[in-house]
Amino acid sequence: MKTGINVAKAAASVAAALFAVSCAAAGGAERPLVKGECPAFSPDGSRIAFHRLENDIFKLGVVPVKGGDVEWIEEGPGNAAHAAWSPDGALVYTAGYDTETAFQGWKANSKNGYGLRLWKDGKKRDITGGRWRDYTPSFSPDGKKLYFTTTRGWGDKKLNQATSAWIACYDFEKGGEPEILLDFPGGRNNGVVQPAVSPDGKFIFWSRLENCFDHWRICGARLDRLERDAWRDVTPERLSALAPRWHPNGRLICFTGFLKRNSGWGVWVEDVRTRKVKRLATGENPCFSPDGKTIAYDRDGMVYLRPFGARDMPDAVIDGPVAKGFGEEKILWSAENITEELTVDLGEKGLPGGTPDAVFVRVRVKLDGTASHRDYVTMEDAFASQGLHLFSRRSLWFSTRIYGGRDFGTSATGYEKAGEYVFTGVRVPEKIYVAIDGCEPYGTSQPGSLRLRDMRTIVLGRGLKNGESIIKAEIGAGWPANVSIAERPLEDLFK
Repeated sequence: MKTGINVAKAAASVAAALFAVSCAAAGGAERPLVKGECPAFSPDGSRIAFHRLENDIFKLGVVPVKGGDVEWIEEGPGNAAHAAWSPDGALVYTAGYDTETAFQGWKANSKNGYGLRLWKDGKKRDITGGRWRDYTPSFSPDGKKLYFTTTRGWGDKKLNQATSAWIACYDFEKGGEPEILLDFPGGRNNGVVQPAVSPDGKFIFWSRLENCFDHWRICGARLDRLERDAWRDVTPERLSALAPRWHPNGRLICFTGFLKRNSGWGVWVEDVRTRKVKRLATGENPCFSPDGKTIAYDRDGMVYLRPFGARDMPDAVIDGPVAKGFGEEKILWSAENITEELTVDLGEKGLPGGTPDAVFVRVRVKLDGTASHRDYVTMEDAFASQGLHLFSRRSLWFSTRIYGGRDFGTSATGYEKAGEYVFTGVRVPEKIYVAIDGCEPYGTSQPGSLRLRDMRTIVLGRGLKNGESIIKAEIGAGWPANVSIAERPLEDLFK
């Protein structure tokens, strides 16, 4: 069976019949539907798939939207969860056994992973399987491709694939092995997960976590341009956000979100072109009905339905670009043409500038294209071995402190070839960033505490090889002029 065949015309007709958002007020209140989690509307809007945890097993069922008996698709002995519908009514979900954790499975080279299974008209077949974890599937609008989260990206490398998750794509017409579509380079404890393709098939949104010290964000890009510098953070900086799902109008998304002032995880909606958001209810894992007039979500193990209309439209922008408010760059110290390790004594006065809100380190370097360890700039203070530290170790890293032998920082990749690059690390009060050649920076919520007046020593060029050099090194205050703001406007994503 090839899902997606003969559905394009029907999908186009449905899309044409949908207006941006119903002008009717939402009206009414939520109503409980069924005991379970992670709801997903069928293409005709008449049924909802969900999973339920019973006796330590996730079982998968389908229930009419109007209520009634549950049709159980999978009841064990393995787990079944995270269902997605194709346009022609097929159901794809994660199925497998949890005899061990992902880390235990990786260490033991186990074959007991989670694969994707397809169900239609009472018949089932496995799409993926093996030692990997494949989960949270979603379809392209025409049903020909399946996007999902996977741990298969590490392949046979001697690295722990259990700590990272990426996005893969399975083509029903081509078959064969899935293709890794999006990864998140830079090490462990990070990932890009939970893909969602827009109704017009032009964009893909997903959840991302840069490392275990940061919070979840929703990110997006055009499907025809998935390079890292084309990614955009879709949700606001201060809002933890994951599990995006599109409204049929192609302009709104709903997602699971949390702000510090909230009492718990909530159901949020956002206009992705204006970044306006609104919290609708307490709950998680929301999704829209095919006509956009109903939203389903779960809370405390129960699936709820709630009308969605004009009164639920996003109406607030909760924060702006990170780079605003820190002032223009001011160079506090610089050096040029460093070809070997150099130590600079700053004396008791340290660097000028007190404790500015934004501090940056910027180097223009000439590299030979290898991945060996190099310390471009290391600032040492009177209390710790590192203050500002910009270095490479298979990827570019920037940290503001070290604790117990571990750098607290963020990383980026994109300089595999020999040549000249500009590396920039920025510290602001609540976050630090690192950028390569001025692209939108990677960031993490681990700023540390740094007082420039405590800086006593700068070490430059440790680990440089023959022919390599630091063409120029600069330390400054304010937001560096060569780095784009951390939250670019989203308009250019939709051009």
